[in-house]
Amino acid sequence: PPSPALAADDAVTATVRLELNVARAPYEPLRLEIFGDAAPASAAYFLKLASGALDASCNEAEDQGLQRAAASARAQERSCLDYQGVPVGLQNSAMWRLVPDKRVDFGRVDSTFANREPPKFAEEPGGLLKPSQRGAVSVRRGGGAFEFTIAPRDNPALDKAEENLVCVGRVAAADLPVLDALNAIPTKKDLVSLSDVPPLGAKFARACEYANPDASCAQFKPLKRVVVSGSAVGGRGGG
Repeated sequence: PPSPALAADDAVTATVRLELNVARAPYEPLRLEIFGDAAPASAAYFLKLASGALDASCNEAEDQGLQRAAASARAQERSCLDYQGVPVGLQNSAMWRLVPDKRVDFGRVDSTFANREPPKFAEEPGGLLKPSQRGAVSVRRGGGAFEFTIAPRDNPALDKAEENLVCVGRVAAADLPVLDALNAIPTKKDLVSLSDVPPLGAKFARACEYANPDASCAQFKPLKRVVVSGSAVGGRGGG
């Protein structure tokens, strides 16, 4: 299907190029077109993350037990303050959740940043392109999550209030075949139902790591590991 038509207020103002590795091998890049005027604060947040320039302090959550659910959490807590001056970025982050034909979730950041607290800002309504439309790139409304979602097919569930997503762009039309190939990767989905998938930024979701043996952390995990090996921000012309 063609990429969704741009609405009048959804002009491309920047592009993001994600270099991908699939199963430890180089893969085709995924290029994203960003609509900086439709949701300015959300788009700026995403572009800072994509350029490796997002400042985020160490997490001081009260429920320390939840953070220690992951096997390497103690090491992450110790290293957080050591690297707090390093901005958060998408390099070495993972495509950590894939619900076939429903959602492709990127942005599980490198373990160096695992205990950072994603910044928050005032929520904004967004433009006319909705998170539910094929190829739409969406972040959590008002921040509070490093993760972002891409819709591989039209999926009205992504527009629900409980998802609280705002669209910041779309996959470039020429790269929709790359999105289709990622959507076709086998995924572990035999233990829980789609209704059990936590929203972006949920503490439960953020506590789960790729190699965590906890069955509740394994659902909808791609069976081929997909890693963002590099991320670059460009002008509206792409590249």
